[in-house]
Amino acid sequence: MPSIQVTLHHKLTEHEAMARIKNIVTKLEHEHGDKVSNIEEEWHARSGKFSFNFHGMHFAGTMNLHPGTVEIHGKIPLAVALFRGKIKKVIKEKADELLAK
Repeated sequence: MPSIQVTLHHKLTEHEAMARIKNIVTKLEHEHGDKVSNIEEEWHARSGKFSFNFHGMHFAGTMNLHPGTVEIHGKIPLAVALFRGKIKKVIKEKADELLAK
């Protein structure tokens, strides 16, 4: 599977950033419930693992919180690899909204 990496910058406290990003994948279900399935999200300290199916395609990855940044590393289906740039842009836009002060 092709990979994708996004680094997001924020000016939040560690506690506030964690509160905002925790359950982020689960929130997809509320926005796109009919298109998202098999959602799993697990956090240990400042590191999280996630996986879900979107339109029947499997996505998985990790999120790591650091002071001032959040790193997202993921695997995307080969079928959407051509849209990697668009996927990164959407992730960045949504996360910037979430992490805005």
